[in-house]
Amino acid sequence: MKKIILASLQQSVKSRVVTPIRQASSLPAGLNPRGSIAAPFTPFKDNGDVDFSLIPTHIEYLKRLSVPSLFVNGTTGEGLSLTTQERKKITEAWLDNKAHFEHMIFHIGAGNLRDSQELAAHSESVNVDAIACISPSYFKPQRVEDLVEYMRQVAEAAPNTPFYLYDINFMTQVYLSNPEFLELAQSKIPTLVGIKHSSPELNSLMRCHVMDNEKYQILLGSDDTMLPALSMGITNSVPSCFMAPLHNKIREDFSKGDMKAAQHTQLQCMEIAAIRAKYASGAGLFVASRAMMKMLGCDLGPPRLPLVPMEPSKYQSLEAELRQCGFLDILF
Repeated sequence: MKKIILASLQQSVKSRVVTPIRQASSLPAGLNPRGSIAAPFTPFKDNGDVDFSLIPTHIEYLKRLSVPSLFVNGTTGEGLSLTTQERKKITEAWLDNKAHFEHMIFHIGAGNLRDSQELAAHSESVNVDAIACISPSYFKPQRVEDLVEYMRQVAEAAPNTPFYLYDINFMTQVYLSNPEFLELAQSKIPTLVGIKHSSPELNSLMRCHVMDNEKYQILLGSDDTMLPALSMGITNSVPSCFMAPLHNKIREDFSKGDMKAAQHTQLQCMEIAAIRAKYASGAGLFVASRAMMKMLGCDLGPPRLPLVPMEPSKYQSLEAELRQCGFLDILF
């Protein structure tokens, strides 16, 4: 089994992302993020400061995985644990390396409206490709109409920048209808181009896609449901960095009509995600993912409090299981 997984991983790293089955034709000119849009981590020093010196290291890792585009300052990047000024600086630091990537989408959502608007305006001022915004999660919107109005005011702060709703309900605990959001927002948010759908409900994913798949781009924000998403016609994903080659492989085999190979790689994604889930849940999944990056030779430092590094015993056990399934040989 290890040899099979390793061979598939190595092949997927070598192959560049394929042209998507469907392209959203009405996206703004120049914006068509495709394939695997990786979510990079924010590097931290041991004292919790952002370690900007490690961003080039992260970029080299992403280039080796043939990642075409990025989703920066999201949950994986611990965006909500960063100050507004830190997020601006991180945005600029990644943009300094834009030549290595086709598109960069920046998450600008914060715990309040004004910070989200400030980050949106800053993103437009430095010419980002697109922005995304998460719902506030302490004082939560109670109705879809409230969420639409909140996002309208955020998007209005960057009136010339494509805008995605970012939904990750298992983290925010905001359980509102994404299809209803699209229906209500289409006449209120002129820059709306789609949703980063990280919530696990596949029925919502499908309903969003079929509403107007020539106008809106639905980005799958899950590591282990790439093949089901492809069966719905959703071709683009925002996975953990190290899952991008597997998503590329699934997408390539699906495009060729080789369902057996696509199913095989889908099962690999599920196995890796299941091993990770044995050692973490909720926000801890992102701590485990950071640990997995270190195992793969890309040490980006510890998470920032209130998140804490994995206990050494758990780290060693996770590493042993991942090594046994062949995952840790992806870059070696």
